[in-house]
Amino acid sequence: MKEKFIVLLSSAVILSALGFMFAVSPKDAPMKIGYVNSATILDQLPEAQAAQRKLDGLMKAWSDTVNQMSTEYQNKVDAYTKQQGMMTDQAKQQAQQEINGLQQQILAYRQEKVGQGGELDQMREKLLKPIRDKVYKVIAQVAKDQKMQYVLDKREDLAVVLYADPSYDLTYKVLDILRRSTN
Repeated sequence: MKEKFIVLLSSAVILSALGFMFAVSPKDAPMKIGYVNSATILDQLPEAQAAQRKLDGLMKAWSDTVNQMSTEYQNKVDAYTKQQGMMTDQAKQQAQQEINGLQQQILAYRQEKVGQGGELDQMREKLLKPIRDKVYKVIAQVAKDQKMQYVLDKREDLAVVLYADPSYDLTYKVLDILRRSTN
């Protein structure tokens, strides 16, 4: 629900900004806006496919390790459950600590590998950043060749501006007005 709200809000902001830009664009030069679907581009680009295969291989290896660790954890829990009636309090405490330790190892491993900022994120950035940079550079070149002022990325769940003609950048004008109004 939250993601849909964010998508709708970002789309509304982009559409409002584009509407404002249409209002201020010169009458003799109509605004040209194009779009691409970056997911389609990346799905069909051989370098991106190779990078994704590499990422999938890492995920499979990490998943296998987590499954192995989880099996070991479950075996320890099962053994403890069966034997706890015959264990001394000290043995129970030791077994519980061992089980908790295994659970913490599994959580730490998952976080290290696939958690936010983990190895998967780092590897994805390492492998895909050069490809994305190349794609954005080509998008900018095509936009200039086609005399587009803006190029949007039209994915199923998100719309993002990938290229904008710098002559339509209102950032510093807005900052100037904001700075003057606070003085």
